Amino acid sequence: MMKKILAGLLTVAMAATMLTGAITVSAEEAADTPTIAFVPKVIGQPWWDHVQEKVEEWGTENGIEVMYQGPSDTDATAQVKIMTDLVNQGVDILCFSPNDPNACEAICKEARDKGIIVIATEASGMENVDYDIEAFDEAGLGAFLMDQLAAQMGEEGQYITMVGSMTMESQNNWADAAIARQEEAYPNMELVPDKRVADDSDAEKAYELTKELIVKYPELKGILGTGSFDAPGAARAIQEMGLTGQVFAISVAMPLEVKDYLLDGTLGSVALWDAGLTAQAMLNLGVKLAAGETVESGADLGVEGYNDVQIDGTVVVGQGQIAITTENVDDFGF
Repeated sequence: MMKKILAGLLTVAMAATMLTGAITVSAEEAADTPTIAFVPKVIGQPWWDHVQEKVEEWGTENGIEVMYQGPSDTDATAQVKIMTDLVNQGVDILCFSPNDPNACEAICKEARDKGIIVIATEASGMENVDYDIEAFDEAGLGAFLMDQLAAQMGEEGQYITMVGSMTMESQNNWADAAIARQEEAYPNMELVPDKRVADDSDAEKAYELTKELIVKYPELKGILGTGSFDAPGAARAIQEMGLTGQVFAISVAMPLEVKDYLLDGTLGSVALWDAGLTAQAMLNLGVKLAAGETVESGADLGVEGYNDVQIDGTVVVGQGQIAITTENVDDFGF
């Protein structure tokens, strides 16, 4: 779920390698490398453990140590305190994903006032950042979900959309974009009269709703969810009703939660983005800015999915959405 460039504040000699597309620093230049901190939403959670691995991998490849510090739970106050401590230490680049964007505005303003480069993700509405990097835009993810579902449905038949709640802005925007994609590209698919249901971000309710929908609409062929509980719940119902290969479901989902359904064919794919790659793109962008470079639409941040970013104000948008299938379901550890 996406102004001014702080340039020339640091003199950093960087060497760009054509082999990896990443920015590297030679041993003799190590003393002049920027100090970088990365603050996740939380420490010790599988999603963010994966991000930490990717941040450490980036640091090893580029010869730059990154301080990775975060709260033990998704506590906005604790996260801001960590960011404040890092700002007071005088880091050169601060990367983070806020638990509460509004709560982070003040410390980010203080950081930028001190000349610190501030790079966020999942914070497209924040004002006091140099850039916010998003893996995709809402239209892009919605269209991606529809393309995946349409392929499984043979581009024909009835479908419905499912969200966590009718008030979750991003999820409903993704669903709207999916419908727009269907209307544009798949004329033989039909949205049923109910159009959209909400499962309260509960896989059990998604399961019950799916059973009810299949009874209500005997010709229903597809369920397009946007929340992480939609496809797991729908898949359970499809499997139990013996409709694998006849009714199809997709949503954003955690790989290991749907692994069994992917392996037995109940689900063809689910959608996700690799937050670890987003983190690496954030780090590359921060180093570019520290070196005094200007970034514009079309820039290559040296990471898959971020090779042709689009920039609107301070929001940098990649094409980082990916399909989770049997081939890559074990690649993430969550």
